[in-house]
Amino acid sequence: MEVKRHEYIGDLSQLFRVETYRMEGGKKEGVRGTTVVNEGGLSYTVVADRCMDIAYLSYKGVNISYINPCGVVGPQYYDRTGTNWLKSFTGGFVATCGLDNVGSPCTDSEELGLHGRIGNTPAEEYSVKIETQDGENRVLISGLMRQSFIFGDKLLLKRKITSYQEKNILILEDEITNTGFEPQEYMQLYHCNIGYPFLSPDCELFIPSSAVRGANPYSEANLDKWDKIEEPSKIGEMCFQHDLPDQDGTSCAGMFNHKKKIGFTLRFENHDLTRFLQWRYLNKGEYVVGLEPATNYADGKAAERERDGIKILEPQSSVRHKLMFEFVDSMEELKRSMRI
Repeated sequence: MEVKRHEYIGDLSQLFRVETYRMEGGKKEGVRGTTVVNEGGLSYTVVADRCMDIAYLSYKGVNISYINPCGVVGPQYYDRTGTNWLKSFTGGFVATCGLDNVGSPCTDSEELGLHGRIGNTPAEEYSVKIETQDGENRVLISGLMRQSFIFGDKLLLKRKITSYQEKNILILEDEITNTGFEPQEYMQLYHCNIGYPFLSPDCELFIPSSAVRGANPYSEANLDKWDKIEEPSKIGEMCFQHDLPDQDGTSCAGMFNHKKKIGFTLRFENHDLTRFLQWRYLNKGEYVVGLEPATNYADGKAAERERDGIKILEPQSSVRHKLMFEFVDSMEELKRSMRI
């Protein structure tokens, strides 16, 4: 920020507001959150006690994230059996799935619930700080989540979320480390959930796939609907698997609301996030599209072991994932960001 601009303000929060607090009421009682609001109209909330996932997100005053009927739920209410993960699934702009399972509940030497345990793990060493680099203010939010126990997993997820005072860019970086002394399997999926009013029939979806498949027979039978965003109905849940082109080690997707004249792109490093899923559930009161970079498809660990293989982390080794979201005001900016 130019030095002269400081002459107009009493505190940086007039331009770049960063607040950390505890939530109150119902099942969110006591949950730690951090809300960031920048100059360009980007606002988002990190939920420290839920794997530092991003719950609420809006741009230019327009909500983009989808929030489930249960809202924000404290990690103490998590039930790992079967599909009970859904009862504490906030939705939100980014929800982390894994590290022991992605997708359907299954039995793979042990009972594994829907989408794994890590998303209900509170952060340790949680830190929020504003720093200036090359004359630009940015906020760094960091912490770590452990999925470790004796005779079992020894995984550590370190997360850093970066955003800027003036640029409408949000970067999420993860480092997953096997802190043990035996090879360790892991799976991960980023469940990016888009909701109303950004998501509406005025919204266009951009997924530059070379191939699209239905993830199940019902989705395959409705393959022509993958890029359609309709009014709320009872048409049912669909999931599609996309093959995305490589752009110098990254892949990209995006959405644009032509009436609101705003949009965003999601770019992610694809070295380990080799799969991309799209979730479509345009039902009344549950109106959502999900964009999901992942290490595996979402049929559950047992099925993925047979079809796709499960990634291995060697002892004391790490893998890194990076997602970047850019929020735009025109189709020209979206196409530039997507390189199309």
